Amino acid sequence: MRRRQRGFTLLEVVIAVAIFALMFVLAQMAFHESLNNRDLLGDYLGRQEQHQRLLLTLSQDFEQMIARPARDGFGDLQPALRGTLEGVEFTRLGWANPFALRARSEQQRVSYLLDEDKSLIRRTWPVLDVIVGTEPEDTVLLEQVKELKVRYLDQGENGDWVWLERWPDVNLEQTPPLYQRLPRSVELTIELEDGRRIHRFFRTVVNPWAL
Repeated sequence: MRRRQRGFTLLEVVIAVAIFALMFVLAQMAFHESLNNRDLLGDYLGRQEQHQRLLLTLSQDFEQMIARPARDGFGDLQPALRGTLEGVEFTRLGWANPFALRARSEQQRVSYLLDEDKSLIRRTWPVLDVIVGTEPEDTVLLEQVKELKVRYLDQGENGDWVWLERWPDVNLEQTPPLYQRLPRSVELTIELEDGRRIHRFFRTVVNPWAL
């Protein structure tokens, strides 16, 4: 007697195709999830690296602040440190000039401010005492910044320590910039749009010419 050859039924084929299709969908979902996680991790690491570079730049600038006034494009002497609600500007040491190849000082005028795109800008000038027409160079240090806040620690007339929103204080406005003291400390707060904050304190040097 011949044995009857039995194949797959239509229902079994449909079930097998459905199982393979489900496995394919799950594999695709896992693959896309891994790609998304990779992109998120890459963005996070890039952001962290950007923050580290920012902190390094801030430390190099603020920790080398000196009490050296600078002239603006009109020849007027500006305070060594000038702080407004828009940002802060000061003179720093340590502007590298290897082998003195360039005819310039190793002191540099630096400014930190927010632009219209909510980016933290580091502004520098090619010379310390600028003239009319001297163009600054802007470098974007950090994007998606909600607020930049700088405060200055000073000792009041009654001996109490107070935080000021501007510098020089009104008590120093009549003092020539060369003889103005620096605040004892500078507090820098950078608030990001995602809710995180970068908060640092920087001590300053004593102006030997201060009255």
